[in-house]
Amino acid sequence: MTLPHSAVPQANARAYDKLDDAPADTRRAPHPSRTRAWASAWSTLTTERILDHHHLHLTDPDGDAETVSFFLTDADGSPYWTSQETDAGVPPVWPGRVLYAGSPHAEYGGAGTATATLASATTRAGLDLASRLGASALVHPGLDQAQADRLTTAARAGTVLDLATDVAWTRTLGPTLDQWWQGMPSRQRRDIRRRWRRGTEAGLVLDPHTSARDILDAVPAFAPLAAGTADRHGTRLYGPDMFEQLVTVPGTVLLAARHDGHLVGGIYGWLYDGCLYLWASGLDYENPLAPLVYTWLMCESARWALDQGATLIDAGRANHLAKARLGYRPRILRTVVHLTGHQPATEHALRRLSKRLGSQAAPHLPTRARW
Repeated sequence: MTLPHSAVPQANARAYDKLDDAPADTRRAPHPSRTRAWASAWSTLTTERILDHHHLHLTDPDGDAETVSFFLTDADGSPYWTSQETDAGVPPVWPGRVLYAGSPHAEYGGAGTATATLASATTRAGLDLASRLGASALVHPGLDQAQADRLTTAARAGTVLDLATDVAWTRTLGPTLDQWWQGMPSRQRRDIRRRWRRGTEAGLVLDPHTSARDILDAVPAFAPLAAGTADRHGTRLYGPDMFEQLVTVPGTVLLAARHDGHLVGGIYGWLYDGCLYLWASGLDYENPLAPLVYTWLMCESARWALDQGATLIDAGRANHLAKARLGYRPRILRTVVHLTGHQPATEHALRRLSKRLGSQAAPHLPTRARW
C-alpha cells in the first residue's frame, strides 16, 4: 500500500504488512533496538502481546532509507509500560489499544525521526494507522530531546504530549580497567572493588556466550532468573521468547556468572558499534553469593568490554542508585504520545505518571536537569 503523497511531504513512503517485504535500509541503525533484526524478532513475540504489526519504509530526499515498525497492543499488552505504571504507583493509563512506534522494551526508539521531513511522514502515517486499527494513542518511546521535538512539531492537530519517562545510564570505559575504577565516586569505589574481589575469591567466573547456539542453550536457565529479578520489582518483564528471538540481533551476548559450573546470574545484551549494551539481568537469589553477584557482574562486564575493544557501556534503565554508585551518568529519555481523540483523563494520567517517575529519578539527576 503506497501512502498518498500529501500524507508524506518530501519523503517517499511505503507501508508493508511484513517486514521482510520492505526494501533494505541504508541508514545505519544507531542502537541494537533500531536494527531490522530487532523489529523482525519483535514481530513474533508473545510476552509483549502484539495484536498486529506494520512497517513503514521511508526514503528521505537524499536517498537514505530506514524502516519504522509499529506494534499494536491491548491496553496492558506491554509489560515494560506496565512496569512504569507500577513504579509510579498509578492505575493503568491507556483506555484501549495502543500503537507503539517501536516497543517500550527497547531502551531507545526514534526510528523515522532523523529529520523534520521524516518525522512528519512518520507521524502522519502512524496516526493514519492508529485510526485504522482503533488505537487510542500513537506512542513513540525511548527518545532524546531532539527526536521528541521533531515529533511534537510534526503534529499539526490533536493532543500531543512530550513526557520524560525514563533514564538511561551510560559511561565511557577509558583504555584501562584502572581508569574504569577511577570513574566511580570516590566514596563508593572502595566498597565496590571489595565486593568484586570477594566475588572473584569466592569462585565466581565470567562465562561470555556470544554464539547463537551457546546463548540459546543457556536461555532455559537464564530466563527464569531474569523473570524472577523483574518480579522482585513488581512486574514480569521478560519471557524466554524475547531471549530466543533477539539472538538474531547483531552483537548479542549473554554474560553469565557461574559458580562451580552453575549459573548464578547473567546479563543479556549487545556489543554493537563499540558500545556494550546491558539490557536484562537475572540473579539466583537462592545462592549464598547472590548479594555479590550483581556488582561483580557489572564490574566484570566492564572488564570484558575493554577486552573486546569497546569504548562505552550502556547499563540500561532503572535501578538508578546502583548505577550512579558505579559511575554511570544519567540521560533522560522521553516519550511522545499522540492521542487519537479528546481524552482529558488519559492526558492527566500520563502527566501524573511522568511527574511521579521524575520525582523518583530526581535525586540521581543533575540539579538543573529538565524532566
